[in-house]
Amino acid sequence: MLELGRCPYDWQIDALEALGLQEYGGPPVAIAAANGSGKTSDLVAVSVSWFLRKYPRGWVIITSGSWNQLKNQLWPALSALRAYNPGWIVRRGSECSVTTAEGREAGFGGAIGFSTNNAYRAEGWHPKVSREVDPVFIIVDEAKGVPDEIFGAFQRCTRLFQLWVSSPGEPAGKFFNAFGRNAGLYWTRKVRSDECPHIDPSKRDFDREELGEDSPLYRSMHLAEFTSLDNRVVLTPEALTNAFLIQAAPDPSGELVGFSDFAAGGDEDTISYRHGNVLKLHQCWRDSNTVQSRRRHADAFRTLQIQPGQAWGDADGIGNVIIKDMAEEGFQLQEFHGGTPALDPANYSNLISQVWIEGCRLIERGKVHLGPRDKFSAELFEQLTTRRLEWDSKGRVRIESKDDMKKRGVRSPDRADSFLGALMCGARLSGAMTSTTAADSHVPTSPFHTPNVAF
Repeated sequence: MLELGRCPYDWQIDALEALGLQEYGGPPVAIAAANGSGKTSDLVAVSVSWFLRKYPRGWVIITSGSWNQLKNQLWPALSALRAYNPGWIVRRGSECSVTTAEGREAGFGGAIGFSTNNAYRAEGWHPKVSREVDPVFIIVDEAKGVPDEIFGAFQRCTRLFQLWVSSPGEPAGKFFNAFGRNAGLYWTRKVRSDECPHIDPSKRDFDREELGEDSPLYRSMHLAEFTSLDNRVVLTPEALTNAFLIQAAPDPSGELVGFSDFAAGGDEDTISYRHGNVLKLHQCWRDSNTVQSRRRHADAFRTLQIQPGQAWGDADGIGNVIIKDMAEEGFQLQEFHGGTPALDPANYSNLISQVWIEGCRLIERGKVHLGPRDKFSAELFEQLTTRRLEWDSKGRVRIESKDDMKKRGVRSPDRADSFLGALMCGARLSGAMTSTTAADSHVPTSPFHTPNVAF
């Protein structure tokens, strides 16, 4: 265990021992571990190093639900282990590889990493000589995002060792079944974040507060639990009702942010704004005349004294055209593209999902001043509490698409889109310092301290 550079954790010892027992007929190993637990660098990479020292002409076949995980996490970890493996050649390119010194002489021996949805690439791995000389070790990293067809293809291979490892996602698929109905066929272990001393307890406490103890992200990230999202909405009516009771007192001293959601006659054009922690739906209307509509958006922002740099607009679809037309008329909105990658791409499928989920969480925790319940838009209340959560194919959380909402008879959440856009855009999206980030800092003093930081 020199590769770890420290005393291994109990769960790592257990997993590596279970892995070694496969040589004598032990069951394949499946590990569901918390985010940041070291499963890739301290388990997968160390397992590869152990195997290739024991079987330098053997093959390690590694796939992952994330090419980035292989190329930018696992392969650098393997490269760092060259000091313990003289003669290793480590390559990173379109296909990651490791070649052992004995492998170069014999023409085979090492590790290959790839990420694919093509099951044929995962077939055909068998010893060329014998299981004693060149056995096969199959590893599936971030297994929650790997299609079942890939697992099926690997079952056609003649392997001696097998390791599946991932943070958990939805309770479905081959990886989950190793912990469920097929648990008797596998050696399994769930690793919570509190079993990993290098994970700061304050990080766990912050995520519990920020995400909610029963949120699917917190349960996956820290408790190593698979979580069902069947018919689960982003924000429940009960939670939103309670948010009015615990909402923060109004403090309009912070930043001013506006957000426009555009339509072309069918759905609603909507404008919302936030001043400090005070969040309001400003206007809603239907108008098939986009010329008049875009002027109405610009006029509303001018009335609210919101400058172009403080105003954001949904730039996907018809919004892209309208924003460009508004710029030509002298009011340049900041563009918001909800379909782009999230600021936290490991956990959220896209940016609009992160805005909705984290925005609703802020509301639920009472961090936003919503005003009196009897003055709150009934349509907005309904839109905020009817959009569902889903898992994507890579095990990340996303919000239900508008097309899927329409199929089940739910109207487009235009008011909620602008409402949450106004909440989450501005300093949060641009990364600027805010009073919230200053207050959350663990550093009590700073030469850059000022009492005039905006919300």
